[in-house]
Amino acid sequence: MSNNGAPQTPVVIFDEFLVAQEWRSLLDFTLNQVSGFAATQVIGGDGNSRLDHNYRRSRVLFDLGHFHQLFAERLLTFLPHVLARLNYPWFPVTQMEVQLTATNNGEYFRVHTDNDAGEVSGRALTFVYFFYRQPRSFTGGELMIYDTARNNNHATALGPYRAVSPLQNQVAFFDSGCLHEIVPVGCPSGDFADSRFTVNGWFHR
Repeated sequence: MSNNGAPQTPVVIFDEFLVAQEWRSLLDFTLNQVSGFAATQVIGGDGNSRLDHNYRRSRVLFDLGHFHQLFAERLLTFLPHVLARLNYPWFPVTQMEVQLTATNNGEYFRVHTDNDAGEVSGRALTFVYFFYRQPRSFTGGELMIYDTARNNNHATALGPYRAVSPLQNQVAFFDSGCLHEIVPVGCPSGDFADSRFTVNGWFHR
């Protein structure tokens, strides 16, 4: 898809989301949890999760220990500013999902929305926090967020998009109904520690 014209979909980005000690501790935690990561799955139209390596390849950790509370509190603090900058109506947050994803050599996530299936239809806003070991040992992994039209709950990419590079200690927020993808990561070492890491998740209305 070409980026014809300026994208209209707002994306809010904050640098230095965590203080240095926090993200370094998060990285140490992540590298010590390698055995707890599992292959990511996709949620089908029937609401059931399944492996689909043609559509998504990465690994995920659902138990973030005390970092779950750290992110939940920090994200809720940022939420009023995010809603204002997205021009998104205020809503009561009924649930927050927070998970940790590792994407390594040749891995990706094809174009999708985050709230099509019934059990996740309450997802309103998506957040993606980037971190990795320095010096960075991967390339690619950009988050592409497409201008999206919806018709009878069917999402169509209109063409223009925002490309968000995975930069250290940066977080991005956008509407969960927007089509987006993670382009393939190049990580020649294949070492888990050299992965593109994210803490990502959703605010539910």
